Amino acid sequence: MQECPNLAGCGFIEKYSASKSLAVKGFIALYCRGSRQGDCKRKQFKAETGQKPPDDMMPNGGSLQ
Repeated sequence: MQECPNLAGCGFIEKYSASKSLAVKGFIALYCRGSRQGDCKRKQFKAETGQKPPDDMMPNGGSLQ
């Protein structure tokens, strides 16, 4: 499967990709590089508003803050 086309420049990836958290790594594996790319709330936010979502918004729509 291909990576998400929004991966480059994604605030979540830029801020959290170096995290040691297994949860963050799991979100990246599923939503950014895996089968749940179509379910990404960050993508939906950008499509609906035309703006980049907050960096702390997780791909499932939750927040890390």
